Amino acid sequence: MSFVLVFLKAATFALIKLLSSLLYLRCRRLLGFVMHRLYFKRHAFYLLTNSLDNPDQRMTQDIEKCTRLLACELLGPLLLTPFIVIYYTYLTYNSSGYLGPLTIYLFFTSATIINRILITKTIPLVAEQEKREGDLRARHLEVRANVESIAFYQAGFTENVFTNQKLKHLLKTQKLLIIWQFWLNLATNCFDFFGGILSYIIIAIAIFVQNKYDDKIGPPELNGIVSENAFYYLYLIRSFTGLISLSQNVGDFGGVTHRVVELYEELTRVHSDQLETERPPSTVPSSVVVIASDEGKSSKIGCGCVKKTPKDDSNGRIQKELHGRQTQHAILASDSDDDEAEYLLGENGSQRNWLDLAAEPAIVFDSVTIVLPDDPTRVLILNLSLQVMQNRNLLISGESGTGKTSLLRVMAGLWNCCCTGNVERNRPLRPPSSLFFVPQRAYFPLGHSLRQQLVYPLKALPVERDLDRLAKILDWIKMDYLLVRCGGFDSTVTWDWNDSLSQGELQAIFFLIYFKKFQFFSAYQLDVFSITVHE
Repeated sequence: MSFVLVFLKAATFALIKLLSSLLYLRCRRLLGFVMHRLYFKRHAFYLLTNSLDNPDQRMTQDIEKCTRLLACELLGPLLLTPFIVIYYTYLTYNSSGYLGPLTIYLFFTSATIINRILITKTIPLVAEQEKREGDLRARHLEVRANVESIAFYQAGFTENVFTNQKLKHLLKTQKLLIIWQFWLNLATNCFDFFGGILSYIIIAIAIFVQNKYDDKIGPPELNGIVSENAFYYLYLIRSFTGLISLSQNVGDFGGVTHRVVELYEELTRVHSDQLETERPPSTVPSSVVVIASDEGKSSKIGCGCVKKTPKDDSNGRIQKELHGRQTQHAILASDSDDDEAEYLLGENGSQRNWLDLAAEPAIVFDSVTIVLPDDPTRVLILNLSLQVMQNRNLLISGESGTGKTSLLRVMAGLWNCCCTGNVERNRPLRPPSSLFFVPQRAYFPLGHSLRQQLVYPLKALPVERDLDRLAKILDWIKMDYLLVRCGGFDSTVTWDWNDSLSQGELQAIFFLIYFKKFQFFSAYQLDVFSITVHE
């Protein structure tokens, strides 16, 4: 008989777990299909690009976490606990009168109020943490989508700083969340432990104050009364403390649900705006409506290009941006850190006079044969001898697939696949230098100010004297309207430059600004869209 009971209990728990998991799958399926329908209908996926952060994360990770917490962690206890509470409240009232239920309910009410105060602090932090996680993942995806452009820019150190900034924002939010979760866990554990003591306090009051069991005061009877009533009280208190213990799950659920609801409301708003502007679907396709970003969330960041600071202080600050506070560790304290600091501060170029090297070739190819990196048997360029000289223009033309971009990759040091010959570079590849490679695909890092875009791949620093020079460059290329559109040089721009500007505007910034900054050598693959000619 005992074996059967044990088996039935185990089977019941396994069945509850199975049903909860199936319910989770069903909820995720329904919610996912609804969100996908709203997302892909009437170009909502296009209109959401700049109006909401990380919609992909909200539809995948946040919906998964929201439905899992609801179906597997919260729904079962929330459905069963009311019946258990009602039953054991009745037994507690029969054994101790109104004192037992009243005391336990007051205990639960006070615990709920305290936990509610703490939960209201954790829910926004959970939502903020999910946002920061999405921002960090998006930063890595942006790098992966533009690896060749970044490599041509020699901008690995700058991208390191940008990515570390996202990580630091995430860790700062997580630290605040951990602190508030500590206080929430402390309150929850205190109520859990105090619940066991409370049951015996109720029994003591009933026996010694109310004299409820004077006719059964013998030791055997008293032991039985204490054991029976303690079981009732403990089970009722345990039911309430079980609900209190769900506080952290409730906080996590509230945070991710807030993000999912935000996505749903934004999709609904986009569709309502579209319905007001579009014609009947049978005649014309849906209209494209541009959603303005929230200008109230712009913030100031430090920008500029060159700043004269003591070398030790500058290196320490830049190394901290590159590696955090662990730069003293032997693994990170490498010789390259000084180069990184000079590169990010723009100090290398100021310490060299490239005019002294004008007569020397910048790049020399001596009987070089270039092959594919993953297929050494396929020859792209055979026995090439070439010199890239200052003040001498060089045009390399040919059909697609003949190796023009491959030649630039070898020049920039991205490919090291020369089976014969020698490549000699007499200029450093890292900017600022006299040698600069312009990638075929323009790259403008997302989420940075206008000043940062104009000085990239250098890291922008707060130098006021640079503002006049940058303003003159914008005026020279007839794009001074960008200063108004971006809210100044130092306001954070939330929209994607590649999506919001035309190809002609992008190439105008791309070529003309860098021709003003790098006066000696620029190597690029030309793909002209619409560039206005300026004298």
